[in-house]
Amino acid sequence: MTGMSRKERLRFWLDRTSRQARAHLPELGLSGLVTAGELVLLLQDELRGKAIDAVVAVLPAPLLIPLAIVAPVVAGLGTHLTRRLRARETPPPLPVGGQMSFPDRVEPLLGRGDKVREVVDRSHDSGVVVVQGGTGTGTSTLAVHAAWELAPEESRQRYVDVRGPDRDRPETELSVAQRVLRALGSQPGLIQEPHDAAPLIKEALSGRDRVLLLDNVSTWSQVAWLPPRVPDAHIVIAGELAGELPQHIKPVQVGPLSAEDGEALLAAQVRDDRVTGDPLALRSLVEACVRSPAEIVKLGRWLERNPGVTLAALVDDLSRLPVDERLGFVLQRSMQGVDPAAKRLFVLLAGLPVAEVDHRAAAALLGVPSADDAIAELSGRGLVENVRMTRVRVIGAFHDSGSADDAAWRRLVEHFAAQAEAYASLLPDDPGAGAWFAAEDRVLLQVLAREQPVRKTARALGRIGAALEAWFALEQRHEDRLRAAALLAWAAWELGDERVRAAAELRQAKALITLGNPEKARQHFNRAAAAWGAVEAWPPELHLTHATILLASGDEFTAVESALVQYGQALAHGDTAGHAIRLVNVAALLMRRAQPLDGGEARRLYADARAVLFEALHQAEQSADERTRAHAHELLGLAHWQLDHARDAMKHWKESERLYERTADDIGRARCRVQRATACAAEAAALPDRAAALAGEAARLRREAAAHPDRAARLEREAVAVLEEASALPAQAAALEREAVALLREAEPRLPPEGLTTALAHLQLAALCRAEAATHRAAGLAALAPWDGIAEPRQVTEIRNRLQPPEPHPPAPS
Repeated sequence: MTGMSRKERLRFWLDRTSRQARAHLPELGLSGLVTAGELVLLLQDELRGKAIDAVVAVLPAPLLIPLAIVAPVVAGLGTHLTRRLRARETPPPLPVGGQMSFPDRVEPLLGRGDKVREVVDRSHDSGVVVVQGGTGTGTSTLAVHAAWELAPEESRQRYVDVRGPDRDRPETELSVAQRVLRALGSQPGLIQEPHDAAPLIKEALSGRDRVLLLDNVSTWSQVAWLPPRVPDAHIVIAGELAGELPQHIKPVQVGPLSAEDGEALLAAQVRDDRVTGDPLALRSLVEACVRSPAEIVKLGRWLERNPGVTLAALVDDLSRLPVDERLGFVLQRSMQGVDPAAKRLFVLLAGLPVAEVDHRAAAALLGVPSADDAIAELSGRGLVENVRMTRVRVIGAFHDSGSADDAAWRRLVEHFAAQAEAYASLLPDDPGAGAWFAAEDRVLLQVLAREQPVRKTARALGRIGAALEAWFALEQRHEDRLRAAALLAWAAWELGDERVRAAAELRQAKALITLGNPEKARQHFNRAAAAWGAVEAWPPELHLTHATILLASGDEFTAVESALVQYGQALAHGDTAGHAIRLVNVAALLMRRAQPLDGGEARRLYADARAVLFEALHQAEQSADERTRAHAHELLGLAHWQLDHARDAMKHWKESERLYERTADDIGRARCRVQRATACAAEAAALPDRAAALAGEAARLRREAAAHPDRAARLEREAVAVLEEASALPAQAAALEREAVALLREAEPRLPPEGLTTALAHLQLAALCRAEAATHRAAGLAALAPWDGIAEPRQVTEIRNRLQPPEPHPPAPS
């Protein structure tokens, strides 16, 4: 149907070659112009000087003309290669970031005025309104018109197209929630479950009279987590919304146009006497398009381009075809007269496993400097649509009309690899780089997920995986980190590239450590280590991950120490940041050694750890490594707390929290808040003993006053002061407990579902919130699941024992 003939392929090849040549002409630069000028001079007898005569005297005359031709070509190629090498180091132009306003309204909007008014009225009544309709019925068009009615000013508009790059599966609820958060200016990494986004969305919209339009929603479950109502704001949801809707949701249904409106829409597209001259054929064509606005517009545009085709002839052709073949007939007619480059682009886009790409990626797929003219032609014929301004997507009905092409896929993968690598180098400071990844991260995941990876793409896929690791780590999207690394590991295994596979396995291990699952992390580490071979060949990062896994999964202190020594030996000379990380881990090892000890030996180890951490902090400051500084301050807080320096501990935890916030590490911030909460709870728990001691001191003072009447007045005043101090302690303890609960409530949603800190947070909440104790005990034990059935560190065992529900009291004897 959309295949290209030999003539069309030849025309496309010539067209692409000419485009590439025109694009590379400027790369000749000044040196090319000078060399070309030399050729002119050589061909002009009157300008030959002594130098040229000398060359003629040395070289035979037949060699002069080849030399004059070869010299410019060599100079131009040299300039071209030099500029291509430099271009690899220069990031591509950055896109414009920020929230998206609504798409432009499509005019004319025929037969939908009452529906637009219904959407607006329901939005004013309930705040959330659903516009439901099938593909091609104009659901999005109607919702956009209504949204413009609700918010004419662009500053009040927030638009989210929830379609993803996978045309076979809709976006997950979590992905949609993250996309909505980003559109509202919030960080997607703040949530772990979709429902966590509801309060953040409510906060971002409340009282601002904004309108949030969620377009192309496939199923209700994608948006079921949205808040049911937001004060002084409107939420419009448009799409097919398959599945059963809740009873309280009464959608505005969008169906086919009426026959009269369909005829008016087709007439508006054709705009000539054929419409008025044959009303019966006009109605037949509208019915053949099942009164779908999208199909009517597509057919009308084709008729406008073909003024010689009568409506009756078209009706006659369509009537001979079964209903299921009429779409193919329209597509075939739409492809007639299409430029070869546009036709080739359509075939490639329709055959991609990725549903949409941006315009630059489309050009790379086609192998030309720019594909804007081809995209414009396809869009004008209704074969593709421009989404989110600079992205192109094949119309849903045609996405199975293409064919795969390995060479085109390699070009596309190389394009994405170059762009991802360039933008990753600009993170986290440049907002344009973040905007690019926000638009492309799902597309890049889909590129990694191709079922049959194409040969000679492993290294480019590895560069994409490295860029996604940097982006997802910055966004705290650790589940996406795992997914990207797993997809890359599988692709590298299929392509037989062990180095790329080892890097992907190592990334999975690091992400699992962050998520509190060292046992699974060990499995991926072992695969990475096997790919690298001998321990002497391991890169520094592999040694560090080994030490971290050993430290998190048991008490093998000697093995941890050996791994840290090997990590230090593998570091490059002068790697200050790497040595700072090593010192932080050495301090963590010293503190782990001190945990089972008591008395002076434990204090000595904590003091040694504190000294090591101050040196690590100094080196991290020299290398401007804020993540390592944050970790060092976090551990310094623990060391000071164990050394009974509570104020210093709080100071370091607050500084660590500030640094974690600057580096967008929400899990690190949550850990610091759990530590602060634990300190507050411990201080509150110690206050009753302090109050009892003060009461005893007051009683002693009064006994002494009774025994010494000459000092009785002074001693009584001291006793009263001591009792006043003791009486204030219960309120102080209650305030500390409230502060601890507030810190834990804020930290708990930001912690991973598993891990030691998560278990500690639930342990503290169980002690402070007795009504919820059973729930938090169960959640805390679930957080320790990675250590079930294996040798576990002593601190895990202690927390597990404290989380066990209390034994029931035996019944009293009768």
